[in-house]
Amino acid sequence: MSRPVVTRFAPSPTGMLHIGGVRTALFCWLFAKKHGGRFILRIEDTDLSRSTDDNIRIIEEGMDWCGLQWDEGPVVGDPSRWVGPNGPYRQMQRMDSHYRPAIQKLLEEGKAYRCRCSKEALDARRAGVEKAGKVFQYNRGLDAGRGCADKGHDASEPAAIRFRMPASGDIVVNDLIKGEIRFPADSLDDWIIARSSDTPGEIGVPTYNFCVVVDDTSMEVTHVIRGDDHVNNTPKQIPLFAAMGFDLPAFAHVPMILGADGAKLSKRHGATSITEYQAMGFLPAAIRLALARLSWTPKINGHAVETAEEELLTDAQMIELFDLADCQKSAARFDMDKLMWMNQKLIQRSSWQELEPHLAPFMPEAWSAKSDDFKRVAITATQKGKSLKEMAGFLEFCWAAPTEFDPAAVTKFMTEAVKPALNEVAALSDYAHDALEAAFNDLLQRHGLKLKDLAQALRVALCGKPISPPIFDTMFLLGSEEVKCRLSRWL
Repeated sequence: MSRPVVTRFAPSPTGMLHIGGVRTALFCWLFAKKHGGRFILRIEDTDLSRSTDDNIRIIEEGMDWCGLQWDEGPVVGDPSRWVGPNGPYRQMQRMDSHYRPAIQKLLEEGKAYRCRCSKEALDARRAGVEKAGKVFQYNRGLDAGRGCADKGHDASEPAAIRFRMPASGDIVVNDLIKGEIRFPADSLDDWIIARSSDTPGEIGVPTYNFCVVVDDTSMEVTHVIRGDDHVNNTPKQIPLFAAMGFDLPAFAHVPMILGADGAKLSKRHGATSITEYQAMGFLPAAIRLALARLSWTPKINGHAVETAEEELLTDAQMIELFDLADCQKSAARFDMDKLMWMNQKLIQRSSWQELEPHLAPFMPEAWSAKSDDFKRVAITATQKGKSLKEMAGFLEFCWAAPTEFDPAAVTKFMTEAVKPALNEVAALSDYAHDALEAAFNDLLQRHGLKLKDLAQALRVALCGKPISPPIFDTMFLLGSEEVKCRLSRWL
């Protein structure tokens, strides 16, 4: 019987959560959900100089905000707790329970050895090999016979630990996206699996490439889906899986994300971290959809999606359609305009109840005390906005009366002809939509005005500018007493 599908997203907490990482996590999540499997979040924090608790928190909160809930992994904000049977899910908490015993076993079996070479000694040997026109590889080529593997160091002095790589043949990666990739074994170093410790005999902090193999095995990962910047790590890891007697997972390396100009996505292209997109007012669903379409072309009934309607897939549709075979090998270009379009469309398609929890963080504290009727009108009246932030901006007039007024709009709309009608508007008390419509029809007819003339004058008086949600909604949101107060200065 085949094993249940298990995928994992294993970021290093050395900075912000990059949208490229989120795209990789999304592919892992979609694949696991498609096959009824498990999705794991694992924190690879062995880079002690750059990994911080704040960065770990940012990863956890960013993933949580994106809606990529993990079946196994850390509890957000609490390093002492986790969910799942294979914890802990931070590598530095797994040193003595998982990594050091595995390294000790490799040493005892002669599959790893202690290396006391200093950085200075290695640099000197590297310079000599390169001077001879060769590529320096530890215990390979011109360096053969000069490495620590030949000297058989014991545990009496501090030492790094190196893994003994195969010396001949090819290491083959059967990548589910890129196809077969071959690496000549004699082109690879005996690489360090644990850094040197200050204490003689002690195994130091293991390196990423070692920890990932132990973790993928102990957590029963069946499919390693990750960015193609990890392709060159794979030929190091495959022999380690074999040396430790572990089954090999399937590998799939997704291509990188480029900016619109074809260069590697960076700050100069705009926001790159997921928290920046959150602050800009994007819906998590829009982020998921836009990132899913980078390097993946979903097919409906065998045909690639083409129309705008087909592109706006739900999570359920993406899970149903997701297939690694439909992922392209080449890099994808990130289109900010496309993301904005998707965000606006999803805002328009959402109910006010669905939008409210996403909009609330952009609103002042007073928002939480407002009635459901107020929130319903406020949200439905601003759903043409491209972002949650823009929707919140449309509602700024609700929280404070304007102190400045658009001079050109005042001149154009606050005419003597409209002021008698404004006076009657100030006297209205029934703000139900039908009641306002009837009252306006009556006074427009009597005063010989058009609705746009009166509505624009009202917007200037109530908001300071001739832009607001529909005028009846604007009045409802302010309430009759506030409308009367704001109109008083013009009457």
